[in-house]
Amino acid sequence: MVNPAGRRRIKKRKSRGEKNGVRLGVLAIAVALAILLGYLTARFVIGPIIGYNADESPIKVTEQEKESDGKDADDQKTQKTAAAPEKGYALQFGAFSTREAAEELSKALKEKGIETEIVEADSVFKVITPVIEEKDDALKALEDAKDKEVTDVFIASFG
Repeated sequence: MVNPAGRRRIKKRKSRGEKNGVRLGVLAIAVALAILLGYLTARFVIGPIIGYNADESPIKVTEQEKESDGKDADDQKTQKTAAAPEKGYALQFGAFSTREAAEELSKALKEKGIETEIVEADSVFKVITPVIEEKDDALKALEDAKDKEVTDVFIASFG
């Protein structure tokens, strides 16, 4: 059939650039879908298997940060003394995962004439001396402990 205008219709072909635009769009959708599926798999399948709870923050909050949350001063002091010794220095002889192991070391040190106490911090039981306010006094106590043949000891600062 002849066109009324007397011309033949010519089909226009799409250029290569137009085809690439479509391909790029499909690729972007595929990448976004892969990322979304990866996230969902990690969060709801792999996470529970390995015991990771995504609703809990892995960042530990320190006592100082808890104190600055707007609590009154009296509550701050009682929390700090219950969790950690007051400000100063102490000799630390060891840190253990069980209280029994810490008590064994504490008894052995008392037999050598060293006064100790056990403090729990972050599920770790630390064997320390009573807190000393001055650093020079802590250094003297360290030398005295070494004179009593205690080798695994260092000065820990608190506060």
